[in-house]
Amino acid sequence: MTAQALPVPARTGSPVGRGRRHTSTSPAARARRRLYWPLLLPALAVYVLFLVAPALWGGYISLTEWSGRGEDPVWVGLANYADLAGDAMFQRAFLNTLAILVVSGIGVFAATFTIASVLREVRWSRPALAIIFFPYLLSPIAVGIALSLLLAPSGLVNAGLRGVGLGALAKQWLTPDLIFQVILVGLVWVSVGFYLTLMMSAIGRIPRHYYEAAELDGAGRLTVFWHVTLPMTWDVVTVAAVLWCINAIKVFEFVYGFTGSGSAPPPQARTLTIAQFLTTTGGQNPQYELGLGSAMAVVMVALISVFVVAVRRLMHRDALEF
Repeated sequence: MTAQALPVPARTGSPVGRGRRHTSTSPAARARRRLYWPLLLPALAVYVLFLVAPALWGGYISLTEWSGRGEDPVWVGLANYADLAGDAMFQRAFLNTLAILVVSGIGVFAATFTIASVLREVRWSRPALAIIFFPYLLSPIAVGIALSLLLAPSGLVNAGLRGVGLGALAKQWLTPDLIFQVILVGLVWVSVGFYLTLMMSAIGRIPRHYYEAAELDGAGRLTVFWHVTLPMTWDVVTVAAVLWCINAIKVFEFVYGFTGSGSAPPPQARTLTIAQFLTTTGGQNPQYELGLGSAMAVVMVALISVFVVAVRRLMHRDALEF
C-alpha cells in the first residue's frame, strides 16, 4: 500500500494564500505619525536656517574676495586656499593647533587616567573632583588672564619660587620662546576637570566585584586600570577623545586671554581660530578679509572631520555588556 501525497493548497487570488500584510495600527501609532512632521519641521527649519545655510554661505565666501562692508563678493576660486598654503603665519597657527590637539591631548588623558585611578580608591573623591573641575566652570578668558598674571615676572609663581629658596627656577614665562609651552600646560590644567568628570561617571557604573576579583588575584593598580577600568569605560573614552578633537581645534578664549593685552597675540602663540579672528574683524587693526577667514574656517571644519572620523575608526570596539 502506497502512501498518498498530501494535497498541496492551490495558490489563489485570495489574500489569505498570499500572506497578507497587516497594516492596521493602533490609534496612538496613527496619532504619532500625524504629529511627526509638524513637530519635526520647526526644529529642522531652525537647523537649516542657522547651521546648514551659514555653513554653505561660508563655503561660498571662501571662494571669493570680500570685506563684508557693502561691496559684493568677487569670485577668486581657490586663490584664498593658495594664499593660506604659502602664508608662514597661517602655517605656524596650523602647527600650533596640531600641537594643542596632540601634546595637550596626551597630557589631558594621561592626567585624567592617573587621577581617576587614584580617586576611585579614596573616600574624598567627590570633593577632590569638584575642586579639579572648578577651573572648567570659569570663563576661559578670565582663567587665561589670571594665569598670565600668576606667571608674570613679578607674579606669584616667581615670588613663591624665590620665597622657598628656588629662585634659580624663576623664569620669564611669557617670553616668545616659552609662552606656547606654558599655554600647552595651562590647557591641560583647565581641561582635565571636564574629562575627569566623564571618566569618573563611567567608572561609577562598573560593578564593584570586578575590582574585588582583580585585587584578590593580586593585580596592581596599573593592571586593574588596563584590564578592568579601560575596557569597561572605552565607549566614554571614545566620546571624550572626539570631544577633545573638536575643542582643541577651536580653542580660542583661553589663548587670547592668556596672551591678550588689547593687542594681537604674538605669532608664537596663535592658533587657527586666533588667526581667523585677526584676519576678519578682530584685533586693533582688523583686516576684514572675510574670504580668507572663511577659507580658514573651511580648513578647520575639514581638520575636525578628519580627526573625528579617524578617532572613531581607530577606537571602535564592540561594546561590553556588564
